[in-house]
Amino acid sequence: MGGLLGRPLTLRNNTDGALMFENMRASEAEIAERNERAAKVAEALASAGFFVQQNVDQETQLQGAMVSVDPASDSRGGVFVQWNASSSLNESAAKNALGGGIDSPIFRHFSFVVEQMHAALIAILGSAGFDAVDADDDMNPYLIRVKP
Repeated sequence: MGGLLGRPLTLRNNTDGALMFENMRASEAEIAERNERAAKVAEALASAGFFVQQNVDQETQLQGAMVSVDPASDSRGGVFVQWNASSSLNESAAKNALGGGIDSPIFRHFSFVVEQMHAALIAILGSAGFDAVDADDDMNPYLIRVKP
């Protein structure tokens, strides 16, 4: 759950038993280390020939490898990488899925591309000296975590 200015929030009980939001942001030093690691990850992927995006906003068309930093202080925080297929492939696959066509050739192709790029990114980052693993995120199944 995100709060103002992108700061992660958590829900906790106050002394009256009411639920309150509390900021759970990593220290500035930890965020600086994550930003440095993210820059090194982006550099390694770019040197391998990938188109890399960082610090994207909602208006940016995502394509290629996206490297991001989550400032949360808990297990949600860290450096992450995700592969994004072209918008045309994403849109075609989404239209097929919404129409019940998850067995369609376009959806199968999209799934194959995303799965293979996920594995390739983990392998390439590992070869470059990073500890890259599947982020084990149910809401984002092909997210990669790059550990310190």
